[in-house]
Amino acid sequence: SSSRSPVPNGMGGMPGNNRMMPGSSSQQQPPSSNGMNSSQSGGFQSGSMGQAFQNPSQSGMPPPNNMPNNSSSMQQFSSMPPPGQQQQQQQPRSMQSSSQQGSSSGTNDMPSIGASANSSQGSASRRNDSEWQKVRHKQQRLLLLRHASRCQYTGKCPVTPHCASMKKLWEHIAHCKNQQCTVSHCMSSRYVLSHYRRCKDARCPACAPVRETIRKSHEKEKGRGAPGLDTSFDAAPKPSSSGFDQSSMGASSTSPEYAPALKRTKMDHPATAPSSAPLSDPARSSSSQVTSAGPAAVPPSPSKPAQGMMKAVPPATKSQGPQSKGNEDRSLLNGFTVEELTTHLASLNRASQLPPAKLKQKCSEVLKGLQTHQHGWVFNCPVDPVELGLPDYFEVIKKPMDLGTIHKKLDSGAYHAIEDFQTDVNLTFDNAMTYNEKGTVVYDMAKELKDKFEADYKKLVAQLNAEDKERRENDRACVLCGCEKRLFEPPVFFCNGINCASKRIRRNSHFYIGGNNQYFWCNQCFNELDDGTPIELIDLTIQKADLLKKKNDEVHEESWVQCDVCEKWIHQICGLFNTRQNKEHHSEYCCPLCLLEKRKSNSPSPPPKPPGAADLPRTKLSEFLEKHVESKIGAKREQMAQDKAKAEDIPIEKARKIVNSGGPVIIRQVTSMDRKLEVREKMLQRYAHKKYPEEFPFRCKCIVVFQQIDGVDVVLFALYVYEHGEDNPPPNQRCVYISYLDSVHFMRPRRMRTFVYHEILIAYLDYARRRGFATAHIWACPPLKGDDYIFYAKPEDQKTPRDSRLRQWYIDMLVVCQKRSIVGKVTNMYDLYFADESLDATAVPYLEGDYFPGEAENIIKMLEEGGGKKGGASGKKKKQKNQSKSKNRGGTRSTGVDEEALIASGMMDGVKDFNELDRDQVMVKLGETIQPMKESFIVAFLNWEGAKKEDMEVPEAIAKYREENPNEKVALKSGTKRDADGKEREEDAPLDKDGRPIKVIDDDAEDLDCEFLNNRQAFLNLCRGNHYQFDELRRAKHTSMMVLWHLHNRDAPKFVQQCVACNREILSGKRYHCNSCPDYDLCEQCYRDPKTNRGNCNHKLQPIAVESNGDDGQGSTSGLTEAQRKQRQRNLLLHIQLIEHASRCNSTSCSSTNCAKMKNYLQHARTCKTKVQGGCRICKRIWTLLRIHAQKCKEPVCPIPQCMGIREKMRELQKQQQAMDDRRRLEMNRHYRMGVAGGAA
Repeated sequence: SSSRSPVPNGMGGMPGNNRMMPGSSSQQQPPSSNGMNSSQSGGFQSGSMGQAFQNPSQSGMPPPNNMPNNSSSMQQFSSMPPPGQQQQQQQPRSMQSSSQQGSSSGTNDMPSIGASANSSQGSASRRNDSEWQKVRHKQQRLLLLRHASRCQYTGKCPVTPHCASMKKLWEHIAHCKNQQCTVSHCMSSRYVLSHYRRCKDARCPACAPVRETIRKSHEKEKGRGAPGLDTSFDAAPKPSSSGFDQSSMGASSTSPEYAPALKRTKMDHPATAPSSAPLSDPARSSSSQVTSAGPAAVPPSPSKPAQGMMKAVPPATKSQGPQSKGNEDRSLLNGFTVEELTTHLASLNRASQLPPAKLKQKCSEVLKGLQTHQHGWVFNCPVDPVELGLPDYFEVIKKPMDLGTIHKKLDSGAYHAIEDFQTDVNLTFDNAMTYNEKGTVVYDMAKELKDKFEADYKKLVAQLNAEDKERRENDRACVLCGCEKRLFEPPVFFCNGINCASKRIRRNSHFYIGGNNQYFWCNQCFNELDDGTPIELIDLTIQKADLLKKKNDEVHEESWVQCDVCEKWIHQICGLFNTRQNKEHHSEYCCPLCLLEKRKSNSPSPPPKPPGAADLPRTKLSEFLEKHVESKIGAKREQMAQDKAKAEDIPIEKARKIVNSGGPVIIRQVTSMDRKLEVREKMLQRYAHKKYPEEFPFRCKCIVVFQQIDGVDVVLFALYVYEHGEDNPPPNQRCVYISYLDSVHFMRPRRMRTFVYHEILIAYLDYARRRGFATAHIWACPPLKGDDYIFYAKPEDQKTPRDSRLRQWYIDMLVVCQKRSIVGKVTNMYDLYFADESLDATAVPYLEGDYFPGEAENIIKMLEEGGGKKGGASGKKKKQKNQSKSKNRGGTRSTGVDEEALIASGMMDGVKDFNELDRDQVMVKLGETIQPMKESFIVAFLNWEGAKKEDMEVPEAIAKYREENPNEKVALKSGTKRDADGKEREEDAPLDKDGRPIKVIDDDAEDLDCEFLNNRQAFLNLCRGNHYQFDELRRAKHTSMMVLWHLHNRDAPKFVQQCVACNREILSGKRYHCNSCPDYDLCEQCYRDPKTNRGNCNHKLQPIAVESNGDDGQGSTSGLTEAQRKQRQRNLLLHIQLIEHASRCNSTSCSSTNCAKMKNYLQHARTCKTKVQGGCRICKRIWTLLRIHAQKCKEPVCPIPQCMGIREKMRELQKQQQAMDDRRRLEMNRHYRMGVAGGAA
């Protein structure tokens, strides 16, 4: 695609991708017409800049309507031409001076610039009448525009006769993005606004008097007690999508004619290079992405990085009055206590929370000064008590430390906070001063170096604080974190081509997109498509010519929001702003700083928080895990506190406070659904003679762990397990598979992570054996670089463990299980299956996401291809010979296996005679492959009720430990409560805060359906599409807040469209969709506004109703009673049966009373134009029923509508998951082959 030249400030805007959350735009900062960067032009200058405001004699344009031309009127303005263009647009001949207009009381007073204000201009400006006239014109234009943006009069304005025409102009420039607009006054007004917002010069001849006049006007209004006043127009430049602060210029919320201030999205300057230019005018750019082809849209450059900002805009329609504060009460931030607000703000402090690279750099500089000091050699290496003759050293010094060890820890990224580095350096010198007496040489050396370190550290902290202060003083920086542009991880696309098998499309490479922008082809797969052959997709058919070429170089920036109290701009993520609760863009928002000040001054009790992790449905599994982990954490924390108090010689209360810095750990089960794993084609074909199952049903469960950190329930750990029950066919009977687990390192205290995660797995295995599962299978394989298991974009300093370390992590957990008699023998797949020559591949468990299914399929394919190539003609003779022998023996071997079936299956490939068929060749080849890495395929035998004695054998050390610690043994059946008849009864249900019992769901008998968490790939897609990242604590907090919102509003759309004109999310009402342009939607307000710039789209737009899914939690079932829950399950089953009947019924007079009604619903689902994406309630319910049916449907050709398509969609997700599993399997093979080859060499 061709690159585009930058356009002037506030003049550009082509619609961009509006399906994602507000992204960034790569825009170049346009130079001003005098060759200077816009950030350098502090005021209006003469020369080419001044030519934008010509003298009256240079124009022949008549004045605008209702603007008389008199001696005191403002002179003509002409437009600011785009760079490189010489034409100038003519502007109105005159505008009456605001200084000669009457002024009335109230908020609509129009301030004028009097002599006192004009006196600040300086003598130099007065010498040139022409230049002074231009400055005067700019001042009057600013004041008239300000008045027009604030005036509430609908009829004749008593303040100025120009009000009506200026209101029309204001409405126009609020939407205009045309860089060559011919509307009178548009270009010049946008230019004036652009300068006013950029200008920081207190002596600017144009802006300074305006700000001073407005300030005095506000003081006068405040003195009269006028409500709703706002001084933002005269404040320091703020990012705004108009040149003015709309919250101050919009109508008063007390007026019934005006709606409350809207929150809207705002775009920013380039993502590639920070710009210091501020926002120029009301026009907005809707582009949300950056491409190498140049800026798809160049928005007004803000005074702060204003991409994705939410800000007030002039109301376009009347409303019924001010917005209720209900939305505010549901805000997570508003529910914070003073302590939570304080800790949250502290976590955003960039002075103490340094990025890993900067932490290493700064600390290394200080450490280098210590190591190169003349006494540094003494402390650069660990103390060797043997060499130095210090036999009592470790008795005196419990925690040795030295500068060399600190250097290694810095290099390995072991430090996560500068305070940790300080602690270790001080410990080094404190140890030396503790062991050596005062006055000795070593003591004095340590004292000297410690003093030097304290001085250097103090300088470092002062430097960091100064840098942070400088960042925060920047008008374009977030006042919470002190940063400007913060970019998300780039989006990920998977190829839908036949040859790629859902591989990721490489960054910065070209690809092709089509099918409602839901399908992608890499360049190679696109070239292999036939021009004349239609591309059959799941839900539509397209041609190759319909595919659009793009480059995978999108960059998205964090969105911003403006506080309604202080009007400062902050990142939505820093401020925990939930855009999905921003109903109609009217939600009130108070930033953490203002909220903290409010809490401290008034000390009101905070309103209740929105539903959190503790409010999610509870299940028997989650209750079992949480109770077990809670008891273990309590004991562990007490032990850690005692150790810390003893080691650091501090009071036990202080040690407990430090150890208990993290909040409670909450464990919830979010999914429990029946699924099935289809056996791959070649495996099924090869072992068809053994009646190998076509599929293996299993129950998928997802467990999520939260910890309350700074008032937010943060997602820290997730686990997917697959349970194959006793009704499963062998070899999957009674086995559980630890499929995927993932975590982020934000748990507090940090060193509790491994302990807590181990205890969760231990508790789960204990729970599984109580329910009759016999074995647990684990494939210890870390993800490849660039891949994520569950959490999208993990922290930079969280390293991916090597396979040996990950394997040991699991083994350590299983050893604890053995000590507690939860697990018996721990072995591996090779020793259990492949070392036994009597077994074939049908004896190996076939588990989703495991190593075996993919590798077995490859080996079978290799055997088939290899046998055909090597055999040739002789192969045919051998085949004929074997067939003749088969006939002589009656067609079966002594084992009873049909020999013809064996030959047809391909198992005889490469085997000379039946007598040589000692083993299954698949087992032989697979065993050879996994033998070098067999320890990674862990199998643990659970100590269940039917466990065999030989499976319970444990090492001698474990048996001895059990004898010495009998109290740690966990009984298979704990002491259960019994009723008067001696029968077991369930444990008492947990109680809520009001003392009412909470329903605990039986996760085996009742489904827990969560569409975006039913499999990890769906959750990854949700996070990628909405920029829900975990790479920083602040992002993990915001992501967790949004994930919990989705969990409590499961029926709400996972992705929302954005208006390409105003860039707001369309959450309710109607959206107007273009079926020709990719990702093109307009909100209802922009659609009805004839002045809306629609870019290149001139097609007819289709109205689609958007269902308003509020935060009422209707999508959650946590609040249902047991009777309601059972009724809901019964209704689902009845409706699914009805939908199955109606799909097959051809009778016109069916006996079922509901058959005709369901047929009508199905017909509606086929013809509805709103669909599920548009929010149609009927379609949504039908889709839910169809999805539940499709998950369990086994018919090869199902007559139920959409069943085949839904199953194909599920297969697509499975393919993406399998593609990642195959990549890590191949990488594991390559790694171990290289290791074996290296060892042999």
